[in-house]
Amino acid sequence: MISKAIDSLKKKEDLEEGVVESIFDLMLEGRLSEDETGEFLKLLAEKGETAEEIKSAASALLKHADTLDVDMDLLDTCGTGGDKKSTFNISTASAIVCSLFVPVAKHGNKAVSSKSGSADVLEALGIRVDRKKGDAYDFLLKKNFTFLFAPNYHPAMRYVAPVRKKLGIRTVFNLIGPLCNPFKPKFQVIGVFSKDFLPTLFEAGKMLSMDNVIFLSSKDGLDEVSISDKTVCYSRKNGVERVFEFDPKEFGIYADISSIKGYDAKKNAELMIEVFDNKHENLKNAVSINAAFALFVSGVEDNLKDAFVLAKESIENGKAKEKLEDLRSE
Repeated sequence: MISKAIDSLKKKEDLEEGVVESIFDLMLEGRLSEDETGEFLKLLAEKGETAEEIKSAASALLKHADTLDVDMDLLDTCGTGGDKKSTFNISTASAIVCSLFVPVAKHGNKAVSSKSGSADVLEALGIRVDRKKGDAYDFLLKKNFTFLFAPNYHPAMRYVAPVRKKLGIRTVFNLIGPLCNPFKPKFQVIGVFSKDFLPTLFEAGKMLSMDNVIFLSSKDGLDEVSISDKTVCYSRKNGVERVFEFDPKEFGIYADISSIKGYDAKKNAELMIEVFDNKHENLKNAVSINAAFALFVSGVEDNLKDAFVLAKESIENGKAKEKLEDLRSE
């Protein structure tokens, strides 16, 4: 099967649904050699993954994940990463803001292309990131926020990690991470490192029954809502689909991209505390607008402007700082 699939990919032929899932099953069970895995992933990326192929890969990864069916409507703000812009940990900070209004299960990892991933900055803040399923769920019930450290929930990735490192290129695994939150959130904002992938990922999300989701990528190359350029958004909310662009100038929050620069985990942790102490206006706006998109897709507010006002007020009135300190308290 793998030989036939590799031959098809060499001819730039798309693969059938059953073939992709079967090959990913073999891969995630350690039943392919590193050479087979590497060639398959490389050729798939060179051909360009279809929505069907992304959906099948995500389905296989979820099948091999340590998942939990949670009896509440959760939010995640996990993006693909890989934008190589080394910005502040915006989605992590916005997730903490959002947890004031909706339960958040933040899926994430340590840094790959930046200086500080979500796990890195949370650790630097003194928030445990290594909680296994039961402990993470208990923390969620107590705090309305929990962090799901991807390696703890996707043990099958151990068969793929050395190959990805050796390849050193983008593969389908860079695309499917945010689609594979083990607590299966109802609401998601998924930042994507390139707007070229938005239509395909949006379609893959539809195949995975993601009905309250916004895939977005900024024109200046962020996997976040940018305050420096327009952000392209593919939205599906309660079955209603919409493609639109968000311009930060409409909200009066435009600033140069250098104003949201990130550093190492320790410095980013200090910055997050200062942002929640109502400092760094541009960072505060970046966190607030990203939180706004999440609050909008979660149904907390019916429009982005109200959601932005709510998020920013929660920083300025000290509620977000209280939430952060509560998360750091155990």
